[in-house]
Amino acid sequence: MLPTELYFKNGEKAILLLHAYTGSPNDVRMLARKLERAGYTVLAPMFSGHGTIDPMNILNMTPQVWYEDAKKALQQLKNDGYEEIAVFGLSMGGLFAMKLIEEFPNEFVAGGAFCSPLSPGSDQQIYPNFLKYCEFMYKKTSNSPNELQQKLDMIKEPLKNQLQAILEVTDKTSENLTTIKIPIFLAQSALDEMIDSQGVYDVAKRLGQTSHEIHWYPNSTHVITVSKERQLFEEDVQSFLSHIPWKKE
Repeated sequence: MLPTELYFKNGEKAILLLHAYTGSPNDVRMLARKLERAGYTVLAPMFSGHGTIDPMNILNMTPQVWYEDAKKALQQLKNDGYEEIAVFGLSMGGLFAMKLIEEFPNEFVAGGAFCSPLSPGSDQQIYPNFLKYCEFMYKKTSNSPNELQQKLDMIKEPLKNQLQAILEVTDKTSENLTTIKIPIFLAQSALDEMIDSQGVYDVAKRLGQTSHEIHWYPNSTHVITVSKERQLFEEDVQSFLSHIPWKKE
C-alpha cells in the first residue's frame, strides 16, 4: 500500500511535520503518533511526486511545487481553526520548515529541522544516495540489467538539475536564518550519511539572535526519526514543545 498524508487531531496545539526528499509521511509517523498521544494535533502532508514506486515522479517536480505543498498544509491547519502552530521537518522537510518560518514569522510559535541541509555545501552525498534509491526501486520493475541501466541513465541529468534547484533554495534559506525570532530545535545525527553533520553548528551561528537548541545523536544515521536513538529524539522534541511559550498558556 502506498503512503498517504497523516492528520492526527488531538488538541488545540498543532504541529506541521514535513518529510524528507524521496521519503513520505511514513518518515515521521512514529514521531507524529508520539506527539498526538501528548495532546497535539499533527499534520504531515505528502510532497508532490513522492510516495510512489517511480522515482521519475519526484524528478518531474520542483522545489517550488514542494514549497507550495508546505504552504497549503499550513493553510489547511489554519482553515481547520488551529491558531497555534509549530513546524518541523526531516532533511529537505526541515529546509522548507525554516523557509516557512522566514516567510510567515507570525504564523508559528516554534519550529525546527532534523538532519537538514541548511548549511550550503553540506549535501554532497544526496546525489549518490538518490541513485541507490532509484536502483532499489527500479530493480522491482526491470526485466533485465540492461533495462535497469537504461532507467538509471535517464535520471542522472534531471537529478543534477533538481539538486541544483534545491541548493538554490538552501542558499536563500540559509541567508535568511538571521531573521528568525522564534525558538528553534535542531537535531543532528553524528553518523549522517547524507549531509555533513558539522553543518548544524553553522546553522546555529546564524540563529544567534533567537533561542535555539542543538540535539546531537552520536549513534544515529540520517533518518533520525527511525534511527537507533529515535525514542530519545522523540522525547527531546516533546520536551522542547512543552517549554516553548504557546500563546494560550
